[in-house]
Amino acid sequence: MSQHSLENVTTFEHFNLGLDAQSSVRLVNHRFAEDTVVEHIYPPGLYISMLGQCQCETLNEGIGKQRNYNHQYVIALVDQSSTSRIHFANNSVWQTFAIMLPPNKLNESSILPKHPSSASLAIPNIRFAELGPIPADILRCCEAVWDCTFEGFERELFIKAKAQEVLALFLHKRHEQHQVSTTSRITQLSNVLSHIQTNLAQNWSLSSVANMAGSNRTYVKQDIKELIGTSFRDWLKNIRLEAARKQLAGNESIAQIAHNVGFKSQAHFATLFKSEVGVTPSEYRQSLSMQRSA
Repeated sequence: MSQHSLENVTTFEHFNLGLDAQSSVRLVNHRFAEDTVVEHIYPPGLYISMLGQCQCETLNEGIGKQRNYNHQYVIALVDQSSTSRIHFANNSVWQTFAIMLPPNKLNESSILPKHPSSASLAIPNIRFAELGPIPADILRCCEAVWDCTFEGFERELFIKAKAQEVLALFLHKRHEQHQVSTTSRITQLSNVLSHIQTNLAQNWSLSSVANMAGSNRTYVKQDIKELIGTSFRDWLKNIRLEAARKQLAGNESIAQIAHNVGFKSQAHFATLFKSEVGVTPSEYRQSLSMQRSA
C-alpha cells in the first residue's frame, strides 16, 4: 500500500479562485493503480466540496468507515488546521471539486445549518455541517471540469470560471431554501400566536411556543420580532391586557378575568393593569359603566 499527500496525487490541481488572496479551488480526478492512503491537510476555512465518483475509507482517529460518497456534496467548517487520512482501494476513482473560502468571507449562517455535526467523518477540528446529493445543474458543472481536456492557461481559466459558477449556484440554492424555510416558520408561528390568543389562561413561555411551532427559541425570538415588531414577552403582556379590558365590560369578577387572561393572581393582574393602563381594573370597569350610563 502506498501513501501520498494530496499534493502528490498526480491529478491534483490547485488555483486561487480570484475572490481574494485566500479563496481557492482544488481539483482531483484520479484512478488509483494500487491501494493508496492519501493524507489531506485542511487549512482553516469554509469548504464546499463536490464529489463525483468517490468510494473510500476514512482513517481518522483510528476509526475506519467505508462509505459511498458518489455524487455527494459536503460543507465543512475547519476551525483549526487539520489532517485527514483516506484509504482508496486499487482501481477506485476519486473525483472532487472543492472550493475553500476564508471563514469571514461569507456569513456562515447562510451556508451552515444551526446544528452542525462532525460525526460523519470524525476529523478533529472540523465540523462537517452537511452531506447531501449534488443538485443536477451543479453536477453538470463539475462533470464538465472532470472531463475537461484543456491545458495550460485555458484550463486554469475554465476551472476557475466553473468554480465560481458552482459557488454561485450553490449559494443561490441555499438562499432559496432559507427563504422557503423562513416563510414556513413564520406561517407556523402565526398559527401558534393565534392559538395563544384564544387560550390565554395557559402558562405560555418562549420554549412552549417554539415547541408548538416546531422550531427553537432562537428562531422564535427572531421570527416574532419580524412578524409583530416586538418581543414575545411584550406581545403576550399586551394581548392579555387587551383581552382583560374587553372582559371588564362584562359581569365576570375581576379575579376570574385575571385567571381567564393568564395571570396567576388578582394582585399581580391589578398591579400590571394599573402600570400599563393608568387605573386599576375596578376603576377601569367603573369608567366603562359611567360611559354607558352617560
